[in-house]
Amino acid sequence: MLNYFTKIILTIILLFTGTNLFSETRYVSKTGSSIAPYVTWVTACDSLQKCFDYCQSGDTVYVDRGIYRETIFVQNKDLTIIGVDTDECIIDGTGINGKINKFILCFFEDSNINIRNLSFKKKKVEESVNYFALYFRRSYCNLNNCNIDSTNRGLSIPIGGIVKNTIIRNAVKGVGAGDNNGYNYEIKNCVIHILNTENYSKGIYNMDDNCQYTITDNILITDPSPDGYYAMELSTNKKIIIRNNLIYGFKYGMGLFSLPGTELDTTFVVNNTILKSAYYGIEIGNLPKPFVIKNNIFAHNYKGVWSYGEQGDVDYNLFYDNTYLHYQNLPLGPNDITADPMFFNDTAALLGGTYDYRLQKYSPAIDRGDPSLKDVNGTRSDIGMYGGPFGTTYNYLDLAPKQVKNLKAVYQPDTNRVKLTWNKNTEYDFKQYYIYKDIKANFAIDSTNRIAVTTEPIFYDTLNKETIKVYYKITAIDSTGNQGVNSTEVNVTITENEEAIITENMDYALYQNYPNPFNPSTTISYSLREQGEVRIKLYTVTGELIKTVVEGTKNKGYNETKIDMSNYTSGIYLYRLEVTGAGKIPAFNDLKKMVFIK
Repeated sequence: MLNYFTKIILTIILLFTGTNLFSETRYVSKTGSSIAPYVTWVTACDSLQKCFDYCQSGDTVYVDRGIYRETIFVQNKDLTIIGVDTDECIIDGTGINGKINKFILCFFEDSNINIRNLSFKKKKVEESVNYFALYFRRSYCNLNNCNIDSTNRGLSIPIGGIVKNTIIRNAVKGVGAGDNNGYNYEIKNCVIHILNTENYSKGIYNMDDNCQYTITDNILITDPSPDGYYAMELSTNKKIIIRNNLIYGFKYGMGLFSLPGTELDTTFVVNNTILKSAYYGIEIGNLPKPFVIKNNIFAHNYKGVWSYGEQGDVDYNLFYDNTYLHYQNLPLGPNDITADPMFFNDTAALLGGTYDYRLQKYSPAIDRGDPSLKDVNGTRSDIGMYGGPFGTTYNYLDLAPKQVKNLKAVYQPDTNRVKLTWNKNTEYDFKQYYIYKDIKANFAIDSTNRIAVTTEPIFYDTLNKETIKVYYKITAIDSTGNQGVNSTEVNVTITENEEAIITENMDYALYQNYPNPFNPSTTISYSLREQGEVRIKLYTVTGELIKTVVEGTKNKGYNETKIDMSNYTSGIYLYRLEVTGAGKIPAFNDLKKMVFIK
């Protein structure tokens, strides 16, 4: 029994620290006997809400695997809630009306809430309704390693919080963070996938000013559309730090604003990769000096950075394939670069995609960032999302150039010449093209049928008078001798009237994967003479089937598929193409090797 003085001391501690010295660990499980106080898995509560109602402030609740079909309300309690398996501990409020507001799945008021390893799902009722999967009203949020799926708004944290290692997908809005009381927010290593269903779609946004934001190592993606709106929209007069993020497909990559006349702390936008913005990569409004925009890659956007007249420290950025301006109302920095960044795999950043925006060896973005910033390995910072002191170290692969695309032929009867043109390769280490020619279709390229070397995407070939039919292919070569996948084959057939029939000769073929060796993703390409049922299967080098990566009807012509081997070990693998034609008659099959190097 506690003596009088001990009770007095404990009472004082509780009053001044808010700490519950008698906090318990409780359990929730579909298989428990639901006997209070729920302190073992055997006696676990069968309902989250019932367990939380029973809990005292300071308790920890472990949640077993299962789908919990309920909505949650917690008030005036500090709780730690931990699931045993992120993907299998699911709070699903689809179609259920909440206790406070029928559109809220989990509502926390006047509490400090720590949540780990849980999934939250609430299917949208209607697009115009502003509900949240989790709403922390006057509550501090610490969310780690969670999933939030199929909601209108994913998460609202008005009075500060930390969100880490969390996936928000199929949402119209991702994270709403901010109130007019000077709170701090950290959003780190999250994937936020936003649906383009409404013009107000946003990834990370704030609801008031006077808050500080640190946003690092996140992926914010949406299907490319002019309706995607902002990946990030922040209005504040406090410090903003945005580092090492990937932003893809929004109308605006970032919108950074402050109220006129406020004294804003420095805004840092450093080492991000911003792609496929329909309007601006970054939009800046009412930001007084200083703001810093450095070491970022802007590619495939309409415009790079738009400022409404404010000036800042803007330099060491790389621009590639942007439709319009690098900057609006800002001078081009003396160390800015316009070049192909040479990503590992420059494909669309879609949810579950195989994109990879690390830099190839010889990329112009390597060691070209602000020299005052260092990479993790101590060298000068790379430009892009993997560079800088908060980036990632990795091996730069010396990949072969991309496949020559859009090969076209024009016959010139007056000179008996064929004019070949194609899209120019943009790799920084590109050196030259090899031109191949043969009188047989589907010929294999080698030194015996290489007829020319050129550095420009145009070539004239003079034909012999006896020539009736000829075929061409082209490959790109880089400075270290790597040869890319050859172009599709173009056929020129001269008629009796000295006219030409020009066709792309699409026979059945399985091409060598690109790149090869690769890490962790590669592209398998193939061509079909006719439409058919296609299967591409992966095998170990000993012939054990791993998985089928393509299965279905494919159209005649050139096709490709991308695969990711991140979950496999380094080594040699086999891939097989099987094509079935009309009447379920096998039309083609082939097998090739590929090398995966981690």
